[in-house]
Amino acid sequence: MNASPRWSQTTKQLISATFLILAGLLLYSFRTILAPLVIAFLGSYIFAPVVGWLSRHLHVGRGWAVALLYLIGLGILAMAPAFTVPAVLDEVEDLWANMGVIINKAIAWLAESHEVPFLGYVITLPEIEIPTFAMELDKVIDLLGGTISPIAGGAFAVLKTVASGVGWLIFIAVLSFYLLMDAERIGPALVSLVPHPYRDETSKLLVQIDNTWSAFLRGQIVLCLIIGVLTAVAMGAVGLRFSIALGVVAGILELIPSFGPFLAAIPAVLLALFQGVSYLPTSNLGAAIIVAIIYLFIQSIENNFLVPRIIGSSLNLPPLVVIIGVLGGATTGGILGALLAAPSLATLRDVILYVYSKLADLDPFPEPLSFASRVRTRDVRAILFDLDGTLLDTDDMLVERMATRLQPVAFLDRLYDSKRLARRFVMAVEGPFNFMMTLTDAIRLDNKFLSFGEWLRRVYGQRDPAHYVAVDGVVQFIQESSQAYDLAIITTRNRRDTIRFVEEFGLQDCFKALVTRQDVKRLKPHPEPIVRAARQLGYSPEQCIVVGDTTVDIRAGKRARALTVGVLCGFGERPELERLDPDLIVGTTMQLAEHLPREEKA
Repeated sequence: MNASPRWSQTTKQLISATFLILAGLLLYSFRTILAPLVIAFLGSYIFAPVVGWLSRHLHVGRGWAVALLYLIGLGILAMAPAFTVPAVLDEVEDLWANMGVIINKAIAWLAESHEVPFLGYVITLPEIEIPTFAMELDKVIDLLGGTISPIAGGAFAVLKTVASGVGWLIFIAVLSFYLLMDAERIGPALVSLVPHPYRDETSKLLVQIDNTWSAFLRGQIVLCLIIGVLTAVAMGAVGLRFSIALGVVAGILELIPSFGPFLAAIPAVLLALFQGVSYLPTSNLGAAIIVAIIYLFIQSIENNFLVPRIIGSSLNLPPLVVIIGVLGGATTGGILGALLAAPSLATLRDVILYVYSKLADLDPFPEPLSFASRVRTRDVRAILFDLDGTLLDTDDMLVERMATRLQPVAFLDRLYDSKRLARRFVMAVEGPFNFMMTLTDAIRLDNKFLSFGEWLRRVYGQRDPAHYVAVDGVVQFIQESSQAYDLAIITTRNRRDTIRFVEEFGLQDCFKALVTRQDVKRLKPHPEPIVRAARQLGYSPEQCIVVGDTTVDIRAGKRARALTVGVLCGFGERPELERLDPDLIVGTTMQLAEHLPREEKA
């Protein structure tokens, strides 16, 4: 049988254009069911891993796993009204009603009070003409209303479409059921539609897009819950009214990237300013400042601890781009458009980069350079070492002491290995501890803070060891690497302890710079220690390698734009370090020698 003739280029273009037009008309014709379709797809995408986990661990088919998931969901929905949902809704409604009163109080306060006492000082506020201020406030409210109304309108349209009848709910449930059933086959089916030479690249692109959406959607739900609970607990702890409602508001606004947390703080600060707090002996202004600091602290925990671990760097979009995308998404797609703007922009970026690579005859998924190649490319001249856990094994000794204290709590060992729990605890508190050190230094209380720490160590019988213990092989590695690179120590220890380590192992000639907590105002994860050490050595941070055992070290190195190496001989565990995507992870510090170019220092 003779093969059919090939289509000409013109025929291909006409057929493609026809299909695009028909797809657009079809999408427009079915626009009324677009919102339920999106909800069904999002729901099935979010819960697909749960179905897979149930299927694997219960040894049942995906259909039974989906049915079990539906039963669990229905059970939760049935029980929720019996517990907290009505009370939470009532509190949110009361908060909304009180905000109008508070805004009126704010206008009256600005009209009557022009001198505000604070910490023994009197702050003089400029006079404000209330009629003019009220007019400007109306303009701001109109502007915000014009921005928020598309979101509110879109949300109302979605809810109206979905809740207009039981039929829509059944449609979403049935569609989600079949999507969850076939979730594992959708990706391969899409790849099979692509011509064979492009399937490998298409698979990589789909994995990249899947990682973006997976991290954002599932991670955003976890972030909303954590931030909501943290906010509610913190506001309840200081005695601010409507603490649960403020937690709900913070959790919901967490869905809006970049400026959602800022919007969530506004009602809390206003409440503290005009109603005060119950559990702190301070003025209303002091209460408002404290509440603002708490929100900033929670935001700091989110940005520095939660987001890297939960969402990671899959989005990696500039804040301005995210804000513009959210506003544009809200205008065109309502609440769903605002929610999906960030991952949609990240997906568009990935697709554009792929298309650009193909147009420019570049490899769209190049193999990453080896660590040694990156060292050569950057003309690296210096290595900056953390001390504890990287050069010294004092971290392990601390973990042993803490694990010993945890052992009497027997159930902890059954639930979680006590050494691993101790290691995670110590690693988790390093960042907040460094933050407290930076804060106390800024207000000239750092010496008292350290004196208190020394007192605690004496109370619990903890003394400095008679001799330091170096990580296995690290002394020889330092002596050898100093022949090819300039070396420095960057540590949160004091200078006395750091010099003692250097002298005890005879490494005075190996290290050209020592940056301790007395030498900088801001400790790791701030990049200042790295920048200062690089400057002392006469290089830029880009010409340095930062070696450390915790996420604090890796984060500081990345912020300074240095190459980063995580070592597993201290507190750090591979999954924690991998989330920050360091340039290299090695078992011990001495193994770094295997990945460095064999070159002598000029």
